[in-house]
Amino acid sequence: MVGNTNILGELKGIVGDEHATSDKHIMYAYSYDMCFVPNKLPQYVAQPANVEEIVEIMKLCNKTKTPVIPVGANTNIGGLCIPKKDNTLLIDLRRLNKIIRIDEETRYAIIEPGVSHAQFAEELYKRGLRFGWPVGPPSGTVTGCAISHGISGMSGRYGLNSQMITSMEVVRPTGDVCRVGSCAIKEDSWHSFLPLPRMDGIFTGWFGTTGIVTKLAVYTPAVPPYVDVVTCSTEEIRDMYKYMLEFGRYEMADDLTAVNWWLSQVPIPYPYKEKPADQHKWNSYAVLYGYTEKELEAKVDAFHTVIKHQQELGSTVQVTEYPEEAKRGRTELPSQIVGSTKNYCKEAGGGISWPGTFTPANKWEEVYNKWEKIYKARNLSPATRITMYRGIHYGMLRAMTPINKQSPEETENAKMAIVEALGAILDAGGIPYKPPVDFNVEINKRADKGYLKLMCDIKDMIDPNGIMNPGQLLIR
Repeated sequence: MVGNTNILGELKGIVGDEHATSDKHIMYAYSYDMCFVPNKLPQYVAQPANVEEIVEIMKLCNKTKTPVIPVGANTNIGGLCIPKKDNTLLIDLRRLNKIIRIDEETRYAIIEPGVSHAQFAEELYKRGLRFGWPVGPPSGTVTGCAISHGISGMSGRYGLNSQMITSMEVVRPTGDVCRVGSCAIKEDSWHSFLPLPRMDGIFTGWFGTTGIVTKLAVYTPAVPPYVDVVTCSTEEIRDMYKYMLEFGRYEMADDLTAVNWWLSQVPIPYPYKEKPADQHKWNSYAVLYGYTEKELEAKVDAFHTVIKHQQELGSTVQVTEYPEEAKRGRTELPSQIVGSTKNYCKEAGGGISWPGTFTPANKWEEVYNKWEKIYKARNLSPATRITMYRGIHYGMLRAMTPINKQSPEETENAKMAIVEALGAILDAGGIPYKPPVDFNVEINKRADKGYLKLMCDIKDMIDPNGIMNPGQLLIR
């Protein structure tokens, strides 16, 4: 792969000699992630410092038809930032790392795309505010997770990360700058998309194929002074679903999640290991906040009321004890329990992926039972998480799958388990989030022709030269 020295020279002229390169040892660091997608080196990496530099880069890439992929902290899993085409430029946004404003009264913040979860959490907590933290490294970017419909904890009753976005600024593939939301009408107003047309959908869930988000405003709920974590266990997923369905209707829990035995082990057993007979198969935790002691007590009472009712119906659900140290871990800085997804896969040799989906909760049992058979047949642990967002509206179903990337055979085995599991999800009406290209093959087979045509029309309109993360969505 041979780069164009003129392009590299122009990139250096825009961002400075020290912030643009095509050196292979640096390209290697951007050529892979932890999933099964094959490695591929980009041709160039540039690290702009501001919007103006991004505009100039995009104008250059349009003129030369150079493929472009925007990257946050390079902690993605799913191959979303691995080049699919030769001569690709990765625009590394980590230098745009300012928290521009935290509006404590209106409860929103404006950030640049390089702001990390840890950086954001620290500043919010100083003001008694919070955001939805994913199970991922604190170094990951808030914007990358939010615009990719990422999941989160501590604020799940408000919805997904993308549902907490309130305005954005974007550099389009042509180099044009646009604002979407209230900031499009008044420059310093970033509080809401509504009641304007929802054009933010052009830039969320598109995985860097429609533009580069350079400023993002997100809703930041308060941190109430009283908090508790209530926990329970069941022997089967059906009993866990019935408990979560009933308790979720109260819309009291800021995080309502359950994991099976294999996922509760850190690291996940690799290869497959039988669950000990004396261990519960499913364990759930619910994070409850209150502005007063009585409010919190009422929420805890509601939890016990639901448990009692489910037991009367014959459920295996039972209350379990949760250590105080673990409670702090669930309610403080991002991912204090596991630290990072990397910790899950230490027995496999450092690779991990998943069929992560939004699947109707009443389909969890059906899909999970198929997953168990698929994973056990391939000697893999069916390490699964289920979470409810916005009460019971969004059901998140995900199987964390360790991968031994040192072995092509084992990598292919894990990949095939994930793709087979994806088929079961799609058949049940679930939709995968952050899908690798292999997922998009399966998604597009089932997609409405009008939906695919609309995506193509939008892509052609906004990216006429097809330079933004080409080959990612496979809509052509």
